[in-house]
Amino acid sequence: MSHAASQTHATATQTTPHRLLYFFVAFVLLMFFGLIYAWSLFVDPLEAEFGWDRSATSVVFTLSIITFCAGMLVAGALEERTSPRTVMLITAACLGLGLIASAFTESLPFIYATYGVLVGAGVGLGTDVVMSVTLKWFPDKQGLASGAMLMGFGGGTMLLSPVVTTMLGALGWRMTFGALGAVFVVLVGAGAFIMKLPTPEYVRPLLEKARKNATVAAIDMTGSQMVRTPTFWVFMVYLMLVTCGGLALISQAVPAAMELLMGAGAAASGAAAGAGAAGVGASAVLPEAEALMLATAAMGSVSAMNGLGRLINGFIWDKFGYRVCLTWIAVAFAAGMLCCAFAMMGGNFPLLVAGFMLLGLMYGGNMCSMSAMVGTFFGPKYYGINYAIATCQMIPAAIVGPQILALSQMGSGSYLGAFWVFFGVAIAALAVSFFIKPPKAA
Repeated sequence: MSHAASQTHATATQTTPHRLLYFFVAFVLLMFFGLIYAWSLFVDPLEAEFGWDRSATSVVFTLSIITFCAGMLVAGALEERTSPRTVMLITAACLGLGLIASAFTESLPFIYATYGVLVGAGVGLGTDVVMSVTLKWFPDKQGLASGAMLMGFGGGTMLLSPVVTTMLGALGWRMTFGALGAVFVVLVGAGAFIMKLPTPEYVRPLLEKARKNATVAAIDMTGSQMVRTPTFWVFMVYLMLVTCGGLALISQAVPAAMELLMGAGAAASGAAAGAGAAGVGASAVLPEAEALMLATAAMGSVSAMNGLGRLINGFIWDKFGYRVCLTWIAVAFAAGMLCCAFAMMGGNFPLLVAGFMLLGLMYGGNMCSMSAMVGTFFGPKYYGINYAIATCQMIPAAIVGPQILALSQMGSGSYLGAFWVFFGVAIAALAVSFFIKPPKAA
């Protein structure tokens, strides 16, 4: 081994423990960023105090998702002009100011601006820079690193929501907003001084190995180059199809489960009456409170599988390649919708839960694929802005998916029709997946 090679090897060996440190910091930060999905915990206290209706408070979450995507785009642009530390300090300021200011809410426009805009943008900024910096330490394991980190983001709500619920009960919503703001300032501020980019000497041998094994693109494409490739647009269609189904059905998991549970109760009641038993309402067979508890538990299974799906898909991407990943996601989507449809037709709650679990797995896997695709197909150098651009598929998906669900449910009065509609969407996603190929080097 030459002297230069020995130095490179020594540098890599000495630096290796550091990338695990950065991964751990990124995982913790993304867990807290995942609390953006915990907005629903604040809805009831705010509605109770101000008398706002659900359509008004739901706008806060919609705004936060839109500004989340916008924040990621801004972060991608800032990373190329400043430094990760600067972007993370801006993130800390946005989250701290947004959450602390939310504690002084007295009107809807105010909470729209503080939580909907500032907090949403802060989470987008932070997510993009943390993912971008950390994945540069793992050019040889883009899929697994993406999946493991996104597992933290997906599981943050499930793990930290009980803490927030306890805080709400003990402190009230105003103090809870303020306390969370202080936590984010300290946590993200500390992360800003820990996270840093790897040296070229550390990355070079790992990147060369990855490119030799064709697990990373041979060239690095800028955002403008990426959007000019057919690969990007075909992949975006695939992502939107899967995401629109995932977002729509995840958002309505509890009502769908309640429809089955209360409907099954009604059917059982009718059967008992036909056999000569005293006729009773559905609630006598399955009390509404019990049905709600079961429906909420079913929704919890979606969240758990969402996080697990990200990790599983990252492993599959690195081990078996993108084709296997995209195929199993679409197949799991279709199988999940079949389970839900047949469960609704037969009043089979365990089968519905199985469908929900498949839905969570495929949605988590889809989010991981989006991240892995950006690094694998278009190179790690411009990951920040490229990942932000790809994430924008969530905006049309978040609009179209729920509308399809609403029209289907309103037209028939049941979620059964929606399950069949999204089964068709899953088949379309499977078909589109066969047209996705790595971009050709210029």
